[in-house]
Amino acid sequence: MPMLATRRKTQRSRGVLRRARLLDAAWALLADHDLGALSLVDVAALARVPVGSAYHYYEDIREVYEALAARVAAQLLERHEAPLRRRPRRWTDVIEELIDRGVAYFTAHPAAARLLIGPQTPPMLKFRDRERDRVLAQGFAAQSDAHFELPRFRGRPAVFFRALEIADLMLSLAMVEHGRITAAMTAEAKRACIAYLGSYFPAILPRRTQPASKPR
Repeated sequence: MPMLATRRKTQRSRGVLRRARLLDAAWALLADHDLGALSLVDVAALARVPVGSAYHYYEDIREVYEALAARVAAQLLERHEAPLRRRPRRWTDVIEELIDRGVAYFTAHPAAARLLIGPQTPPMLKFRDRERDRVLAQGFAAQSDAHFELPRFRGRPAVFFRALEIADLMLSLAMVEHGRITAAMTAEAKRACIAYLGSYFPAILPRRTQPASKPR
């Protein structure tokens, strides 16, 4: 029994390692290739994982993309939950900094941009990313509420979610039109997102004397 348990543990460890290698290989390939140009065979070759084993871990390249998307979402959430670089004067400063963080991430990681906001992002992947955006949107709300007294009203989470999707649309258009996120489209993303939120929040909000440690 001990030998059998050890063998199973070794197999699990090997599986975890191979999955990670496959994801890392897909990430590297997406830096220079569109989603539609890659297959699981390509990923397996770069990862130096037998093709048969690759198909054991992932049914097809779409499952690899879904796993990568979950990894990207976690990294974006971590970035957006980090403290602001400086104390904002207006609530719009919070939104602008958070959008800048997202743009900086996508610019530094073109694979992430192709994966989540590129013209070849599969509909199902986009749908699941929308669900993750609901969590990310609450990070926008929490960061804003930590520094300003945001009005409370029914449906506020949905408002932040839609605002984030508006910004996301602008960045997606940049990828379609330019193949990258430009400064002009970043400004458009901020303008559109803030304009939508501005239909719910006044331009000037009371600032908290001390930043709240937890969202209210």
